Amino acid sequence: MKRLHSRIPGSVAKTRLDEYLVMWLPMALGKQISKTKIRTLLLSGAVYVNRHRNKNGTTPLYAGAIIEVYYDENKIEHGQPLRIEQVRFDTNRVVFEDEWLMIVDKPAGLPTQPTIDPNRANLFDILKKFIDQREQTQGCYVGLHHRLDRDTSGLVLFTKKEEANKGVSELFSQKLIQKTYQCLVWRSPNAPQYKLNEQFTIENYLGKISAKNENSRFGAVTSGGDVAITHFRVLECFRDVYWLEAQPHTGRTHQIRVHCSENFLPILGDPVYSDKTVVSFTNAPRLMLHAGALSFTHPITQEKILVTSPLPEDFIQVLGTLKA
Repeated sequence: MKRLHSRIPGSVAKTRLDEYLVMWLPMALGKQISKTKIRTLLLSGAVYVNRHRNKNGTTPLYAGAIIEVYYDENKIEHGQPLRIEQVRFDTNRVVFEDEWLMIVDKPAGLPTQPTIDPNRANLFDILKKFIDQREQTQGCYVGLHHRLDRDTSGLVLFTKKEEANKGVSELFSQKLIQKTYQCLVWRSPNAPQYKLNEQFTIENYLGKISAKNENSRFGAVTSGGDVAITHFRVLECFRDVYWLEAQPHTGRTHQIRVHCSENFLPILGDPVYSDKTVVSFTNAPRLMLHAGALSFTHPITQEKILVTSPLPEDFIQVLGTLKA
């Protein structure tokens, strides 16, 4: 990864950040770089102004400001995913652990489980490697019972002993675990009008609606689907956006994303279920969906467990632009 830096001269003062990057980056890299890739750098958090990450390309620059860009050629030029050996597990991401269970705060952009590429970084393999190294052994047991979409951040529950699997499986199958998410959704012209703290529920049947050779896409179906229920509460109302709390009563694939989108409230940054015009409107760096809380009775100790995860930095930054 290259670290590129520049100090803004007086001659280009008050130029927008994205415009300056278009002028300066090709010279700094020694090759052409498209506006699309510059926008990717901004949205991925690779650009800093005066040591503060800045994802807003319209930011005006002033003489003397220091610009830093962290340029990962593999990621920007070739779109290569992170490899397992490139990811170091941060112990602060373990938010709960005992003899039986471990709850981890997953960052956005990391798949929960292994993909068809055996070398691609994923939370399950990274966690196993972390426990093996910590315990100075090999082959420690890790059980995965639910997952988050790659670009969703937040809490994932694992078992550390096979004896805990039955009880944890029953938590999910019998709907004895409460999952609470937060999301930012676009208030499209056809969206219902909700008030602060208003609650509403969406219930229907969801099934796969994508063609055989397309990426998986789900939606409401009249037959052959599985019942899906999500309870929502309005946390804050902005001019064009709602900040929602979502509690899924069922656990269908893409459930919250589909329920929001089909209620004319697509989640910001959703590349699958969002209107394409929303991306430019919101400048969201990724899917604005965060699994912020898990509540359940411990299947072994019978202790009441409530674990929370604070909103990640990128989510807070988008909230800040909405409040401005």
